[in-house]
Amino acid sequence: MSRLVIVAYAINGRGMGHLVRQLSILRWVRRYLAVLDVKAECWVLTTSEADTLARREGFPSLKLPSKAMLRDAGLEPARYLAVSRSWVLNAIAGLQPDLLLVDTFPGGSYGELVAALELAKHRVLVAREVKASTAQEDGYRGLLPLYERQIVPHEAGSGPILLREREELLPRAEARAQLGIKDDRRVVYLTLGGGGDAAAPAGLPRLVDKLLPKGWHLVIGAGPLYDGPERRGDGITWIDRYVPMELYQGFDAAVSAGGYNAYHELLYAGVPTVFWPQERLADDQAERCRRAEAAGAARVATRLEEIPMLLEAPGDPERARALVPLNGARAAALLALETVLPAADLALASRAVTPRLLACLPRGVDLDLAELFRAFAGGTPAELQQRQVVLGELSELGHAVPELAGLEDPSRRIEAWVRRFTHHQVPAETATTLLRTVRKKFPLAQGEALLSGLSTLLGTWAPFADWMGALSLLQALPSQREYTLERYAEDLSRWLARETDLFDALRRFAHAENAGERSLSEVLASLSEGGAP
Repeated sequence: MSRLVIVAYAINGRGMGHLVRQLSILRWVRRYLAVLDVKAECWVLTTSEADTLARREGFPSLKLPSKAMLRDAGLEPARYLAVSRSWVLNAIAGLQPDLLLVDTFPGGSYGELVAALELAKHRVLVAREVKASTAQEDGYRGLLPLYERQIVPHEAGSGPILLREREELLPRAEARAQLGIKDDRRVVYLTLGGGGDAAAPAGLPRLVDKLLPKGWHLVIGAGPLYDGPERRGDGITWIDRYVPMELYQGFDAAVSAGGYNAYHELLYAGVPTVFWPQERLADDQAERCRRAEAAGAARVATRLEEIPMLLEAPGDPERARALVPLNGARAAALLALETVLPAADLALASRAVTPRLLACLPRGVDLDLAELFRAFAGGTPAELQQRQVVLGELSELGHAVPELAGLEDPSRRIEAWVRRFTHHQVPAETATTLLRTVRKKFPLAQGEALLSGLSTLLGTWAPFADWMGALSLLQALPSQREYTLERYAEDLSRWLARETDLFDALRRFAHAENAGERSLSEVLASLSEGGAP
């Protein structure tokens, strides 16, 4: 198994936007590398005060205090700039990345990347939209040639880079349940970004006071930087940090600042929003929000007092989705990885991880995709491609060769397997262990035969609700070469129909197996007939 070290540079203030973009790309990088059986060692360098988001997504982060925090601590600019530049340089030198993924500013937030870029084998810039004045600066434009590739969100048919796909958003009822909303009231989400804006400490409490009498349930994403007064009580769900994007389907409307991520996430999820743009140095929030209003997807407030009235008709959900139809994280990950991996391998990985497959994967659990493809396709996408090359060479020499199946069927089988073990309420970790054990005991079972046998086994074991007992029965088997998995599953089903407890069944199996030289099929037949007490 090969390994890639990827360092994501998300240093640009104490907010969340830059960090979310990098994590969105890394999640797809991890998926693609998983099906190619390449170990992904991903690190995040950040100044965001929402760095716990990286931990939530399963990526280690190295945290540097933001400029604002260092200023608040009374450090002189020359001092904290020198410390920060040295810290970044040493971190990159120590991690020795195969790929350095930088967000927005090619020279880094402190100008320190000019000296650090040569420490990475490959360099990619996520060139997020900035104000025209910033983009024309010599210091910005002059550093772009140092990057092998620039990923520009919204170009080449892709969309903004977001943390979740539509297939990963929770259904409305489930999202509202997780938010603790037990009635049918209209739910309005209030957020002013990370909470560090001057408008947040005064604005959020005033919004709550104005909107609560309307009878709406208010979900407030205060943000990790918020230090103003809180509002709690009936009709209010106050969340100190951030509201996960997968819960957005639970909202009927939103009030939000016009930051890049919040804007695109809300529209992508189809949440009609009243945007209250905030002033930024390099980000024109007002212009972005006016585009949404012109499309009928949102409304724009210039004063807080306008917001309650605008919420009566905040926009159309379908127009919101149409304005942001795509998530560009998947395409961005492919573009970044093309600098370090063959394009043909990545094309296969892209075909393998389908939206339907993504939708059925258990939330919060990382399944071993390489193992799943080996089980249901006979190999990872890269291994299948290499096998096809060899078979093609043999065919040219006049040898008869079998034809390899495409990746669509394996993806469908993996999806079916995940749906079946989920339906039977098998914990994902246990299901993975069961699959590994079945493959060890029945090494010739692959593809459709493997799926069919597993399906029968799950249906047989489910009434006992004892998955550890099922695993123990499997582990008691010798490895089988001639006795097929499908035949075993059918024979086991007939026997266990007589049983009420898998522990007792395992004891009877051990006794029967030790009663003379008999094959596994003969042992199960004997047990089905009531033999070997």
